[in-house]
Amino acid sequence: MTAGRQGRVFTDEALRELSASPRERLLRRLATSDVDGLGDELAALEREHHGQRERYLDWVTTILDTAVERHGREGLRVLVGRTLAFFAAYPGVDPVRDEAPASMVAEVAEAAARGDADGALAVFDRREAEWRCAIDVLRDWLSALLSQIHAGHGPDELEAFHRRRGEDALRGLMNDIDRPAGERLVNLVRLLQGHFTDLVVSEDDEKFTIVQDPCGTCARQVIDGRFAAGLGLAVVTDEHPVTWGGRPTTIYRTHVPIWHVEMARERLGVPWPVNLCPPGLDGGTCTILLYKDPRDPSGAARLPSAAGESA
Repeated sequence: MTAGRQGRVFTDEALRELSASPRERLLRRLATSDVDGLGDELAALEREHHGQRERYLDWVTTILDTAVERHGREGLRVLVGRTLAFFAAYPGVDPVRDEAPASMVAEVAEAAARGDADGALAVFDRREAEWRCAIDVLRDWLSALLSQIHAGHGPDELEAFHRRRGEDALRGLMNDIDRPAGERLVNLVRLLQGHFTDLVVSEDDEKFTIVQDPCGTCARQVIDGRFAAGLGLAVVTDEHPVTWGGRPTTIYRTHVPIWHVEMARERLGVPWPVNLCPPGLDGGTCTILLYKDPRDPSGAARLPSAAGESA
């Protein structure tokens, strides 16, 4: 067996279970009256939602902090003005939630214990909608701030802001890098489902392939109409690493080639993981190649590029 080919980790049945959405898993728990298992799964899902919200709050904070460091008081003032314009427009797009939703675990479990599956699903759907609002507003706010950075200072400065936040983001990934391949996959899938990604996982000897349809961040931002909503979100086309060399890239998505290509290469020698994001305002499928050997060089040949889907 070569370094890149490590054999199968999961059965097909296990991969189907891993790919199931949180709602699908809830339906199965309700069908079997598995109240304890239901509660554990919902608590885990809520931890992922809280984690994503905290990461976005930290990201916004880092953008503002970096603006002061690099551009002083005037740089911060520009972003404060952009923030005011963003929140003036946003209520026409989606409700603004300034706090995390209340936990759904006890309420769903109580309905399930009464045999009220419809009531349990109604609570779940309501809370999940609230969580989408709570998370999406932060994603869109940081996208507006990054759009302002790009408009005012260009792609080099946008990269600098991504690198500042990427130091913290990649620290977590590097902590995960030496875990068993199957554990890394489960952690990533749970994180992706925590920001509302629908996905299917498959496996071959060298890697896991996660097809997101849609991706819960970048693609859903397009599908949900954020670029046509008067929020001033940019599509970046500069020939630059933030766009994989000149591939039209939504402003939020520009962090991917910096964190997962440039910065990952500096730490591992290879991209990690390999993200095959769609170009521009395409809200189609987004595929992640998660190599079992994180240092497998095969992924470098699969990167998106300005000339086509992969280099």
